[in-house]
Amino acid sequence: MLSAYRPGSPATPFEAYCINGLAYFLGQHHRMLTALFGQAVGAYGEPVALVEIQPRIADAGIADMVITFEGGQHALVEVQVESGPDESLLPALVQAGRSWSPPAGLVLLGLDGAARAEWTPVTWFEVIEALQDDPDPMARQFTSFILNDILGLGDVPLEAALATNRLYALGGAAVRRKFGNNARYLNSASRPMNGRYRYLGTTFSTGGDMSCWVGLVNESLPLSEHYHLMLATKETPLSEPADQPRATGDWKAWSHWTGLGRIVRPITAADYDQLLLRLRL
Repeated sequence: MLSAYRPGSPATPFEAYCINGLAYFLGQHHRMLTALFGQAVGAYGEPVALVEIQPRIADAGIADMVITFEGGQHALVEVQVESGPDESLLPALVQAGRSWSPPAGLVLLGLDGAARAEWTPVTWFEVIEALQDDPDPMARQFTSFILNDILGLGDVPLEAALATNRLYALGGAAVRRKFGNNARYLNSASRPMNGRYRYLGTTFSTGGDMSCWVGLVNESLPLSEHYHLMLATKETPLSEPADQPRATGDWKAWSHWTGLGRIVRPITAADYDQLLLRLRL
């Protein structure tokens, strides 16, 4: 179930994985998680009858998830795992949900809990609160996954940075802390060669173009097993400047570099915050 991915859906494979994990616990009638989504749509105390993953909603396109409660109330759920997601399908989903009998409740599960017209916000932190007292090992594992891979709150060993979503989550969380929940950023990495990368990190905006980048850069060419944590910009000067690394020699437009040196211990939120402080804004 966790490997399910529907081609044609606007959800990325990583987002689809998150949707399926959430759907698993709802399908297992998890009491607190059911109550969280039931409260959001007015289905108080009702068990879940059906969970549909990435169903097609008439002409509105593919939704992330639809929950049907035993009393007949539907919850049409939009799942977001990063800031600034594509929300172009939301108006069509609203229109489709209104046509149901009874009209579907609209739930937006995201990072910041910001309200949007017609949608009831639920945050990933609320999902963690619903799962955190469950002794089931899978619930503990999914809670840890949300904290590390979605919210970017855990330390990241180099091996995990190269093999999972955790470095991206750590970078995204640092950008949100520095520039707010509406900050624009995206994951960016070179093509891996035998499990090694020239660079791996987060491209972001400080208010204009996507002209800043933070992440891991390989120490040498040919690629080695050693990486440095670095910050680069196209135009903005940086404190404690460093030379551009050889592994990014084709980044002609990136004029300013700084770094914290070779990675010898797990990468932390404090490391990212320290680098972002070097932006002279």
